[in-house]
Amino acid sequence: MSNDQQLRKIELLELQPLLRCTFGDQLIVVHYTTENLLQPGENYGSTIFSVHAVIKRNDEAEEEDLHLIAKMPPPTEFQREIFESPYTFKKEIFMYENIVPHYQEFEREMGLKENEIFDILPKYYQSRLSLSPDVDFDDNAVILMENLKIRGYYTSDRTKGCDLEHSRVAIRAMARFHALGMATKYKKPEYFEVLKERSKCVTIKFDEFKKAIDDMITNIEKDPDLAAYGDRCRTAINDSLHGGMWDIVPDEPWSTIIHADFWVNNIMFHCDENGRVDDIKFVDFQNYLFFSPLREMIFFLFSSTDVGDDELEDLINLYHKTFLAVLSRMDCDTEQFTREKFNAKLPGDAKFEFGHLCFMLKILTLNTQETELRYDKMKDFMTTYQGNEAFKQRLHKVVLYFVRHNWI
Repeated sequence: MSNDQQLRKIELLELQPLLRCTFGDQLIVVHYTTENLLQPGENYGSTIFSVHAVIKRNDEAEEEDLHLIAKMPPPTEFQREIFESPYTFKKEIFMYENIVPHYQEFEREMGLKENEIFDILPKYYQSRLSLSPDVDFDDNAVILMENLKIRGYYTSDRTKGCDLEHSRVAIRAMARFHALGMATKYKKPEYFEVLKERSKCVTIKFDEFKKAIDDMITNIEKDPDLAAYGDRCRTAINDSLHGGMWDIVPDEPWSTIIHADFWVNNIMFHCDENGRVDDIKFVDFQNYLFFSPLREMIFFLFSSTDVGDDELEDLINLYHKTFLAVLSRMDCDTEQFTREKFNAKLPGDAKFEFGHLCFMLKILTLNTQETELRYDKMKDFMTTYQGNEAFKQRLHKVVLYFVRHNWI
C-alpha cells in the first residue's frame, strides 16, 4: 500500500476542554462514546463521528445527555492532499464563526425579526485544529456541532434525490443564501473582499482523473440515445474541467458565495406533526466558493432532485423569484438580475457545470451497501469506478435535457 493511502487512526480526544468553550469552565464531561456515522462513500473529505456525551454544568448539577457530531480529518494522506484538509477545515470554521453570523446580523440591521433570521446551520460547539498550540493542523483537528438527527432532521435518499416538496424548500434556502452573499457584496464591500479571500478554491489535479473522464465519455457513447451527442459531451466536459471549473473568477454581476457541495447528503430537513417540511439546515462547508450562483442551482437540480421536466422549470422560476425577493428585502437594486438577464446567463453556466455534474453523479449514485469502498483504496476507486445502473439512468436524463435546451 502506498504511503498516501495508509490509514491513520482517528479518535476524538480531550472533549471537555473544547466543550468548556461553549458551556464555561465549570462544565464536566462525565464520559462520552463515539462511533463512525458515515461509511466510506458517504463522506470523502473528513471523518465523521456521532458523539454521545454525558455532561454536568457544574459539580452540583444533574447529568445531561449531549448528542454531537465531530468532524475530523480524513484517515488517508491522499484524501488530505486532494481536499487540502488544513485549509478546508479553517474554511468551514470561518463559515460557522463568521460568515453566517454576519449574514444574520445584516438581516437584523435590515429589520428582520428574530424568528425570521436565516437559521441555516446546526448549533456550533466550537472547534480546534490541534491539541498543541505549536502545531497548525493534525489528527486532533475537530469541528463540533449538534447531531441534528436527534431533533428529527433527516436527509433525502441520495440514490433518488429530493421530491418536489423537499426540492422547493431547498431551492428557496439556496437562493436566500446566495442573495445574502450578493447583498453583502453591494452593501458591505470591504467585508465581502474578506469573504472572497476566504473562499478560494483548493487546487484540482485533473490529470489524476483523465481516465475517469474518458470512461464518462465511453458511457455516453454506449447509450444508443446519447451516442450522437458524444462529441458535444466531450467538448463540454473538457471545456468545463479545464476552462470553467472552480478556480475561475465569476462574471459580474452574477457572483456571490456559494456552498459548492450542495447535494442530498449535505441538506437536512425537518417535518412538522403533519408531515410537512418546516425547516432545513445546510452542513459540510469545506468547499464554499466565490462563484456564480447559477452553477450551484444547476448542480442541485440535476444531481439531487427527483422531479419531472416541468417541475424543473418551476424550481428554476422559484429560485429566481426568491433570489430577487431577498435582494429587495436587503435593499439592493435588482435591475441587473431580471429574468431576461438570468435566462441569458443560464446556458453558459449550465455548459460549464456539465463536467462537474457528470463526475459527481457517479459518486452520488454509489450504493454503499452494494459496493465495497475502503478508505485505503479511495484513490484507485475515485479514478477507476465505472458507475452503476442508477448513474447511467441519471446521466441519460441530464445529457438529453442539456441537449434539448442547447446547453451543450
